[in-house]
Amino acid sequence: MSVKSSNHNVARTLGWPVANKLAVFIGVLIAAIVPFVISGSYWLGTLTLALIIIVLNQSWNLVLGYSGVWNFGQLAIYAIGGYAAGLVSLHTSLPWPVAMLIGGISAMAVSLVLAFPTLRLRGIYVSLLTFGFAEVIRLLIISDQSGITGGTFGLSGFKGFGLADVESQLRQKYFYWIALVVALVSSAVFYRVIHSHVGNGLIALRESPALAAARGLNPVKYQIIAFGLSGLFAGFAGSLYAFNYGVVGPSIMGLGPMTLFVTMLVVGGMGTQTGPILGTLLVAVASTSLEKWPEVRLIVFSLLLLLIVLLVPRGFVPILGDLKKRVSDWVAE
Repeated sequence: MSVKSSNHNVARTLGWPVANKLAVFIGVLIAAIVPFVISGSYWLGTLTLALIIIVLNQSWNLVLGYSGVWNFGQLAIYAIGGYAAGLVSLHTSLPWPVAMLIGGISAMAVSLVLAFPTLRLRGIYVSLLTFGFAEVIRLLIISDQSGITGGTFGLSGFKGFGLADVESQLRQKYFYWIALVVALVSSAVFYRVIHSHVGNGLIALRESPALAAARGLNPVKYQIIAFGLSGLFAGFAGSLYAFNYGVVGPSIMGLGPMTLFVTMLVVGGMGTQTGPILGTLLVAVASTSLEKWPEVRLIVFSLLLLLIVLLVPRGFVPILGDLKKRVSDWVAE
């Protein structure tokens, strides 16, 4: 038997779906044991933040990538989730999962309110509306004189995950595992949504709204679902950020973070399931490496975003998908 024939038989025995499930299992297993492999808290903290951003970018990808709605208000929704969870943690004795849930629901409620005016707008007008919304939220937080949001300095002093008495390295591991669990739940939920009739409807409305409407698809229904679910998980991401760092401020919705997160989505590939994961991890590692030069970092990622849009507009995940298809065709021969 030839080597090529043997490869074909092995691939056919495993099957690509089985191989995909095996890859996911191995990936989750590796992610779970990372805290035992990485001794320093610096890179573990970087990966924890990357997991939080993965949740945010997956939520943003549902609206931006699958719905085709250029919503630049997502970071404001993210911040609202963090502030809501922080305020609950600061002023009540509720456990942190409940505070996170309230943060997610608060963000979802605001996201749903934002969804309705975007239904009447298209293209650049949606971008202007949502960007203006985010800027209004940021200015309201900065100009707050009541002390509720902490103004420019942000909200702090809340108990968060309640691990203040735990040794610092062990505490960082707990933070990582909590973020990993939320990221896995987020991935599973968005996978089911994207591969359901809701995902098909969002893609149909993105590609051809007129044709989708002619087929009986209700754009209001699908956009409300997309904005609601997107807001919920953006709120969870904001809650994770607040509880991980013990502070949440207006800086998390600035131009710098927005440029960074959009770069992550574009690098991975918008409108793909694994694009936000791959793009976030790649850019997070690169960003951490350039952390000593913040001005240079912003310039580098702005140029990277421009180059990706010009040279690889679909991102890297679709390219990997094309490569996988070629291998599958080779296996099927």
